[in-house]
Amino acid sequence: MGTLVQGEGPEVKGGQLVALQYAGYFWRNGQVFNSTWGEGHPAAVTIGTGEVLKGWDEALVGRRVGSRLVLVVPPSLGYGEKGLSQYGIRGDDTLVFVVDLLGVH
Repeated sequence: MGTLVQGEGPEVKGGQLVALQYAGYFWRNGQVFNSTWGEGHPAAVTIGTGEVLKGWDEALVGRRVGSRLVLVVPPSLGYGEKGLSQYGIRGDDTLVFVVDLLGVH
């Protein structure tokens, strides 16, 4: 994980609802498989409770609102051996996400 922009907002804590924008890319070819920017609206997810990828839970807790992060998520911290066929994610796919942390509640 890398921090592209360090935010100055509150720190994300486990169990909080987080508003974020993100784009997900395949490591294998750099193609986007999902993007809230492309959908035209941010997402809201609960962090640190297993609702999202383990890689997100581990990477986003403790980060500050206003940050832009790059997350590299191996299969073991992503969708595992099953992948996620609706997005074309294979069981051996490493995924890369650019994530903007917009707010917490």
